[in-house]
Amino acid sequence: MATPEDKRQPRQARELARRFGLLTQAQAAAGWAVIIILGALLGVIYLNQISKVATIGRRVQREQAQLDEIKRQNADLELLIAEAQALDRLEDEARRLGFVPSTPDDTDYIAIPNYPSEPAPERDQEPGFVEQPETPESMWEAIVLTIRDLGIDLTRGEANE
Repeated sequence: MATPEDKRQPRQARELARRFGLLTQAQAAAGWAVIIILGALLGVIYLNQISKVATIGRRVQREQAQLDEIKRQNADLELLIAEAQALDRLEDEARRLGFVPSTPDDTDYIAIPNYPSEPAPERDQEPGFVEQPETPESMWEAIVLTIRDLGIDLTRGEANE
C-alpha cells in the first residue's frame, strides 16, 4: 500500500518542476508538435513559392523565344523592304509599267497671273528666337532672379519636371 508520504512525493516533484521551469511530458510534446506544424507550414509555403517561380520562369522562356522569332521575322521583312526599294528594281518596275525617263523637253511650265515674284520681306526676329535672360551682377541678384523665374513658371503651370 502506498503511504501518504509516497502520495506527497509526486506532488512535491511537480511543484519543484513548476518552480524550476521544467516542462512536463505533455507540455514538451505540445511544444514539439507546434514546432513540427510550423516547419511543415513553412515547407508548404516555400514549395508553393518555388513552383510559382518555376512557372513564371517557363513563361518568360516561352515569351523570349517568341520575341526572338518576331525579331527574326522583322529582320526578314526589313530585308524585303530594302530589296523592294532598290533603285535598279524600281527603274525596272517603272519600265515594265510603261514609264519612260523624262527629258527637259517633256517639262511644261505654267504661268500664274498675279503671282508675287519677289521674295517675302524678312522679319525682325526669327520665329524660334528667344531673348537671353538678364546676366546677374551679384550672387544676391542671381538668387532673386531665380526665385522670380520660379514664381513665374509656377504661375504659368510649368514645373520643369
